[in-house]
Amino acid sequence: MSSQTDQQVLDNIRKQKHLKVLNTMQWTFPMQRVEIHMNTVIRSQMDVLMKMMLKIFNRLDIKAAVEISELLSVEMIFIEHMLILLERSEMIEKEQGIYRLTANGTAQLEAGTFTHEPVEETMEVTYSPFHQRVLKRQDEQETVGRPKEMATYRYETTSELSSFEKQDDVQVKQMIEDSGYEFLVEEGQKLINDILSLDVKDVVQARCFEIHLHDQTDDTVYIQVWNTWTARFDERFEEELNRKEASELRERLVSSKGKGTKPDN
Repeated sequence: MSSQTDQQVLDNIRKQKHLKVLNTMQWTFPMQRVEIHMNTVIRSQMDVLMKMMLKIFNRLDIKAAVEISELLSVEMIFIEHMLILLERSEMIEKEQGIYRLTANGTAQLEAGTFTHEPVEETMEVTYSPFHQRVLKRQDEQETVGRPKEMATYRYETTSELSSFEKQDDVQVKQMIEDSGYEFLVEEGQKLINDILSLDVKDVVQARCFEIHLHDQTDDTVYIQVWNTWTARFDERFEEELNRKEASELRERLVSSKGKGTKPDN
């Protein structure tokens, strides 16, 4: 199965007159489609009313909402709503009938930011065990189901991190960031509070287009790999293939020259 994209990749290579295409092949590699359940919070700039109320609690002995309403000349309904929010966010508490700032409330007042209540959400990423990271899919790129006629990548992944489920929370959070997850929202900046669970839903196959090249300028042979999932050349595959196979390809080229045969371009 070839594609228009493959031809475009070859055409771009052939524009470089010193490069000769020796061979091409295609294969697939597996990725895990993972569902991540997590708690996120939004951190935003503290609004004026919240900041003023926290400062009052920090300096005065306040027992009731009506006292703040009178001090700030703000309607009771807004003060009561803010009190509920501050208590629920554990920024204030009552000690012997008097409102006091908690350590959390003091820290947020000093920072001038407000961390909203955690919200549970779910997102999906595609993790490549070979690359040991999430690969972001480019729009309108092809996907591959399980084509029987197409070979799989010829080297096995032996890393301990072969499954997404073996990642720790720090690694998972970094991979979520790498996936293109939107952290800047209208209310402020979204933060990942907790990773609740990871669920590998299934395995998907992505196709790669492998190209063997002869650089006639310095008489070297090497391999390039176009990853159709990411729509770019894949340095990770290229590094392994060149390390393991480039010298043998070079020997074949020398042998073919000795026999008077020419590779196709």
